[in-house]
Amino acid sequence: MTYDLIIFGGAPGSGKSTICEILQKRLNSPLIDFGWLREFHLDREWKRANEEEKQMAFENLIFILKNYIKHRYKNILINDIGDNHSLDLMKKFSRNKCLLITLIVDDRELEKRISEERNSGFKDVKKALQFNNEIKRRKPIKNEYVIDNSHNSPEKTAEIVLDLLTQK
Repeated sequence: MTYDLIIFGGAPGSGKSTICEILQKRLNSPLIDFGWLREFHLDREWKRANEEEKQMAFENLIFILKNYIKHRYKNILINDIGDNHSLDLMKKFSRNKCLLITLIVDDRELEKRISEERNSGFKDVKKALQFNNEIKRRKPIKNEYVIDNSHNSPEKTAEIVLDLLTQK
């Protein structure tokens, strides 16, 4: 089954980027990383990051997604977007076929991942744990699947997602 949008949520270090890169190749789908949209107007260290620029980037994302859908792209992968914006996208595109994959990780594993060398510049263990635990506490919404990615390889989690796509 194909979807218009496949949105990936989760705390920094939960595996979103790695899994999206695997799925992009497997599904031959566009991958839009929300952080990339913010990099156009932020300094290298993101010192100017604020809610206003984040909202502007989110509005840009909505425009881009509508355009991809208009041009009949399917299985558009969206990554690096906070939990609130993930939920907002599900509402804004409620008339489209959307799937929200939320990755959670146990605290020890997440702390280890954030502390080791990684592509992302995000290094705030305390904030990552806070995001992760907030996500764990909220109830899943319609068309959301929560996957515990604590001990899976990226390939294993990608396979789980691909299985979800064939089940629906």
